[in-house]
Amino acid sequence: MKTMIALVVVVLLVFVVAPVQGGEDVQALKVYYEKAIDQEIADCQKMSTLRSSRSQNLRMKGHREASKALFLETHKVQLVDGMMAARIEPKDYKVQRYLNDRFSCTCYAQWAQQDNL
Repeated sequence: MKTMIALVVVVLLVFVVAPVQGGEDVQALKVYYEKAIDQEIADCQKMSTLRSSRSQNLRMKGHREASKALFLETHKVQLVDGMMAARIEPKDYKVQRYLNDRFSCTCYAQWAQQDNL
C-alpha cells in the first residue's frame, strides 16, 4: 500500500511540475533559436564581403550569403515560430539545416514564380 501511495505522489508531481517547467523551457528554446539566427546573420554578413572578389564563383557565394542574411533578418519571427512548431532540437547543425532549407525553398519558389524554370 505504501508503494502505491508513493507511486501516486510521483505521478502527480510529474503532472503538476512538468507544465510549470515546460513554460520556462519554451522561452529558453525561443531565445536559443533567436541567438542562433543572429549568429547565422553575422556569419552571412561576413561572407558577403566575397562580393568584391575577383573570382566569379566567390562573388556568387557573396551575393547568396547577402541574400540569406536579408532573408533571415526579414523572416526571423516566422523562422523561430516554424522551428518551435517543428520541435527542432537545440543543436547547431539542426538549426542551420532548418534555416538553409527554408532559405533554399523560399528562394527557389521566388525564382520559379519569375518563370525561370
